[in-house]
Amino acid sequence: MTQRRRSLLAALPAGLLLGALAPARAAQPRAQGPRVVSVGAGVTEIVYALGGQPQLLAVDTSSLYPPQALALPKVGYQRTLSAEGVLSLGPQVLLAGQEAGPPAVLRQIESAGVRVVHVDGDYTFEGVLGRIGTVAAALGRQAEGKALADRLALRWQALQARIAAAPLRGPGGRPLRVACLMRHGANTMAAGRDTGADAMLRLVGAVNVFGGDFANYKPLSAESLAGAAPDAIVGTFDGTQEPDARARLLATPGLAMTPAGRNQRAVLIDIVLLLGFGPRLPQAVEDLYGALRA
Repeated sequence: MTQRRRSLLAALPAGLLLGALAPARAAQPRAQGPRVVSVGAGVTEIVYALGGQPQLLAVDTSSLYPPQALALPKVGYQRTLSAEGVLSLGPQVLLAGQEAGPPAVLRQIESAGVRVVHVDGDYTFEGVLGRIGTVAAALGRQAEGKALADRLALRWQALQARIAAAPLRGPGGRPLRVACLMRHGANTMAAGRDTGADAMLRLVGAVNVFGGDFANYKPLSAESLAGAAPDAIVGTFDGTQEPDARARLLATPGLAMTPAGRNQRAVLIDIVLLLGFGPRLPQAVEDLYGALRA
């Protein structure tokens, strides 16, 4: 170091001296657009797929993907939100998925000056595209939304052609009959019509054996499962599949008396992927279709 440089540094105040000697720091990216809280697994996935994570203040407890979302503050379960919990974070926008509520809490949040954006849509690919458009507009990321929608549309078109060329079939060439089962504590629940699980079965070309019996989800008895006689069953896991998960699924009461049980035809899929109906829908359909074909 030259004598002149030593003299100049000696004349600097201590604070400036530390700054002069410290290595240059990379500029930190700043969030562009409104600050948001995201409620709903599929909604949060869309935010990340659009590159909107710098705008995220918090998510709900159903938002398990991508893994980075797990590190964010939580506002509770999507159906039992607290206005105080959301408002304490200072959001400008609340992205509310279809399950978000209660309605009175959403109205309270809105009356406090937060824009509540309802991210609605049915259980279809077109519904996913609509949700992407809604979230993209709320984040101020319309260009990213269009690019994402275009990429997904190309993949979806190819996937639909693949399913049409090799449809899922059961005995005698009829469409494969499937039961989608979920565990809630000690109870096994079956998916009926008007559910995401029912829609997923239809998207892969299978028939929900309980689709004509009841709506939503219902506790399943051994007699009901045996009488439905599915060719295959789909079970779910939450996050990480346990080593004995498939064996426990095959041990479901009544399953041994069905074609699915006799042929050991049982598959497991991550529940967030299966029911998210977000930007991973093509992957979810591809995975379910492939598993049921195996």
